[in-house]
Amino acid sequence: MTAPHEHPGEHPPEPDHVPMTKIAVVLVTALVVFVVGGLWSASVQRGETGSVRADVSPAPSLAGSTEVGIVYQRPFAEDPRAPSGSSASPRPSEPPNASLERARRRLETSGWVDRDAGTVHVPIEDAMEIVAKRGRL
Repeated sequence: MTAPHEHPGEHPPEPDHVPMTKIAVVLVTALVVFVVGGLWSASVQRGETGSVRADVSPAPSLAGSTEVGIVYQRPFAEDPRAPSGSSASPRPSEPPNASLERARRRLETSGWVDRDAGTVHVPIEDAMEIVAKRGRL
């Protein structure tokens, strides 16, 4: 009986040659790139926010302004679409909670928004019941 590699036309298997030096160089290079990238990103974060922690962010520089970029943020009191004499608008002679209480009453009751246009306001629960029964308001 002959060994399997002794058949005519077959060659004995070659030993595995793993280039350990190249693998070590690639691993060390990757580690160095990772560490340098981490240090660089930490320095950028520290420069932007003054901290490496993610929960510390700079205060928005345009907070409270009416125009941010190209978007105009109109205050609700100046919105021409708001109904005149809106019950949600603050009144200087009332305590701050009175305005909130008026808005809550309006949300919890039914009434006309614009009688001529046939627009009404209804509580959300009532509106959901109407939609469930009729399929529309």
